[in-house]
Amino acid sequence: MLDQRFAVHVGKADLAAAYLDGICTIYDDVFSRPPFFWRDVESVLHRERLDQLLTDATFGITAAFAGQVLVGFAYGFTLRATTQRWSSLTEPLPEETTREWPGRTFMLFDFAVLPEARGHGVGRTLHDKLLASRVEERATLTVQPTAADTKSIYQHWGWRQVSQMEGGPTAAAPVFDVYLRDSLDDLRHTR
Repeated sequence: MLDQRFAVHVGKADLAAAYLDGICTIYDDVFSRPPFFWRDVESVLHRERLDQLLTDATFGITAAFAGQVLVGFAYGFTLRATTQRWSSLTEPLPEETTREWPGRTFMLFDFAVLPEARGHGVGRTLHDKLLASRVEERATLTVQPTAADTKSIYQHWGWRQVSQMEGGPTAAAPVFDVYLRDSLDDLRHTR
């Protein structure tokens, strides 16, 4: 499918809306496989979460294409100062870490690359371009604890695990490892 050439587009909700079905198909393909937790309603819940995110003015996305075929995506949004993100941590963090203010933290919410497009730099390019496009000071993400390979990649890319959190009834998994990247400056300087 991938001949070493791919294009990555950076955009907002309109880009995601144009490829909504493709994003959902990739999400289902990637996260319905081991080592990820999957339940029968996850596909519907993902689309509902994404539809809601598309109404957020801070939403940002990168989308990777091999020719005209969508092969991966990464998207997220800015955490609000009033967010409850840090309230369900299993291990409390210092207040200077959990305090939010406008523009402090970008949440890398979903990120997936089709298996046949991996190993060509697609994931790293999606990741780096998305974070480089952001104005926030830092970023956070969550990973299912069973996804050892994914966690290793994030650590290699400069993320550090800071805690765990409960997922809740409509989350993609019952528990997540919480990662933090303290600064996005190194990615902005390499754009």
